[in-house]
Amino acid sequence: MRKLLISIVIISLLTISLNIPERALAFDTSSDNYLRGKYYNNLVGDADFIDVNSMTVSQIQAFLVSKGSYLARAPSSKLGSGAGGRKASRIIWDASHGYREASGTSRGITVTNTVSPMVLLVTLQKEQSLITRTTYDSWAMTASMGYGCPDSGGCDPTYRGFTNQVEWAAWQMRWNYEASGKNEAWWDSNYPNGYQYFVGNTGSFGWGSTYYNVIFRNKSTGSLYRYTPHVGYGNFNFWRLMIDWFDISPVTLGGTVHSSDDHVTISDTTYRNLVKISGSKASNSFAYYGSTLLAGSGKTSWTIRFSPQVRKQTYYITYKSSGGTTLGRKKIIIDRRKVGDVNGDGTVDLLDVSLMSDAWGKVVRDDASLNLNPEGDSVVDLLDISLMANSYEG
Repeated sequence: MRKLLISIVIISLLTISLNIPERALAFDTSSDNYLRGKYYNNLVGDADFIDVNSMTVSQIQAFLVSKGSYLARAPSSKLGSGAGGRKASRIIWDASHGYREASGTSRGITVTNTVSPMVLLVTLQKEQSLITRTTYDSWAMTASMGYGCPDSGGCDPTYRGFTNQVEWAAWQMRWNYEASGKNEAWWDSNYPNGYQYFVGNTGSFGWGSTYYNVIFRNKSTGSLYRYTPHVGYGNFNFWRLMIDWFDISPVTLGGTVHSSDDHVTISDTTYRNLVKISGSKASNSFAYYGSTLLAGSGKTSWTIRFSPQVRKQTYYITYKSSGGTTLGRKKIIIDRRKVGDVNGDGTVDLLDVSLMSDAWGKVVRDDASLNLNPEGDSVVDLLDISLMANSYEG
């Protein structure tokens, strides 16, 4: 009888445990999963990207407060020209809805509504860490969205300040989105040289010492690469934060791929001794580096590794037909510098220290020569100075 009771209790406990719903695991937003799953081809869904009503003004404000952001309490006087007494949360919402500079027409594309407030919030974070920045920072507010503000310093007066930055960037991202939906003929007519960001096209984009063959699987992805032409750091952080902060579902691959020989020049300034580059090719062509076949018929991509010396070097990928006729070439320029040779004059000296000093505390682009440790962060700080000190020649 006792054994029977124990058995009944055990069965009851098992039944109860089986009825307990499992807790959903968070999506893996690590860089390894990002690369392994090739999520860099599809950074966010189109519907999520242009959902201008995804957040209200009060929800944006509450989000800023929850992150301890300076923007939550920033007075209008600190938000640049055009703020007009508005709070940052209102400026973000207004920019999503095409207010002021966030609307307009260019090359036959008219923008009225722009992109989701979530997209703008994530961009403010990836560009200047403004969502988690708790205190006022002059440069971060001047170049809030990284729009029209080069790493060398200064911003075009048209785009300076938080309000202008948010409005112009919102317009640009929506314009990029609409342009990405145009066909190849439109891009040939408007942008015959350089990358063409239409859906299905491909291009080589870097993360550190590796260039990946990226496929623009949707309009949002084309838009984001045109705004930030890197697989890593900026676009990785965009993808990660949209998932981690707003629970936006990652997008699976889809759409057709435009298979063609990649002729666009790559110009890479690096401190690294190994550079890996991938590119696209037509399925019926052959890709060579010198006399070495990189990819033959039936393949639509190629990969090569370079170990550049400390100097500027030029390489070429040549595309040929089955009969050996040259169809075109891709030029690759790698300017490998000594670590800390910011200005590229071959010596790490006081001028480089001065340039680092001018950029102290600023968030710089992923590929900027000022960024000596891009794998760690994009801020010019003590770690960068420490790395420079190891190469200093006086």
